[in-house]
Amino acid sequence: MVSMIQQAWYSWSGLFEDLPYGDPYVAGATLFVLMAVVAKLTVGRETSMY
Repeated sequence: MVSMIQQAWYSWSGLFEDLPYGDPYVAGATLFVLMAVVAKLTVGRETSMY
């Protein structure tokens, strides 16, 4: 299980290795933003009504 998570992280962060400080800083920030967007789209508008 840990091996699968490590492989997924290495594959994800490998996408950003050509950028300055791209591995792991930009990869981590992008993953965080992506998870936040997916959570917001999944929940819908209930969180922004009030």
